[in-house]
Amino acid sequence: MPAIRGARPIRNKEVLDFHNTLQPKEVSTEEYTNTFREWINYSDTKSLNGLDKFTFADYTQGTSQTFDHFAMKHLHKRQILALQGEFQYHRCITKFAEFKELMHIHPDFLYGKDLHALVISAPFSDFGCIHPEFELIMDHCNNFEIPVCLDLAYWGIAKNVHIDLDKYECIKEVTCSLSKPFFTLENHRVGVRFTRNYTDDGISMLNEVKMANNYSMALGVEYMRRFSPDYNWQKYSDLYQEVCHEQDLVWTDTVIFGLGDDVRHQEFHRGVPGNYRVCISEFLGDC
Repeated sequence: MPAIRGARPIRNKEVLDFHNTLQPKEVSTEEYTNTFREWINYSDTKSLNGLDKFTFADYTQGTSQTFDHFAMKHLHKRQILALQGEFQYHRCITKFAEFKELMHIHPDFLYGKDLHALVISAPFSDFGCIHPEFELIMDHCNNFEIPVCLDLAYWGIAKNVHIDLDKYECIKEVTCSLSKPFFTLENHRVGVRFTRNYTDDGISMLNEVKMANNYSMALGVEYMRRFSPDYNWQKYSDLYQEVCHEQDLVWTDTVIFGLGDDVRHQEFHRGVPGNYRVCISEFLGDC
């Protein structure tokens, strides 16, 4: 049973059986986004204070649609930034824009105020836990007026992530999806975007004219009402520890990731020196 380079949901029979018995009823965008807002903070292991200040919410095709529009919004006058080891999708969508990956977001690397935009994941994509410089990075973004898109794609498979949005006016958008926590939903593109201010773009337009994916929204509501954002750690915590011990991997705060070494896992290197993120979801599945 191989470890894999990417990030795949755990093949969970309980979730699969739930999916196969569903007859989801159509929901409104408002019901969907409100359910998502409640689900994110229905947790004993992580918190996102201040989400109530992000009063605008839209259905998105996973988190990737949010990234597309965030980049398009800023690329005409700002350099798009990401940290080394971040989701490779950002490199793909900014091939024809000014884009830079940095090991550290530091004033020495910045051109000046209001000249950059940043996408950052929490937990951080390459570490499986909150980036150790997260608060410092957000302070720099506040000081340099750098708009930030906060990526919570791993929220439903994470723990020990506590973010106070009220401290960081720089965070303008928050996006989350259900692809990683719930097997069967990875192809349904069940995402959400919360923004502090109204954003007049393709996402908001499609939501306003009711062209969002109604079936995916209905599925998402059913899953969020059935499974909490702590479900995966509650179900797999013991097995996760066993697999990491057997495979000699360092534990992370994301239940599908362990950290390997440069001898066995060189192919898993994603940019951060000495870091080798290994997806172990195949070891945890039961169907």
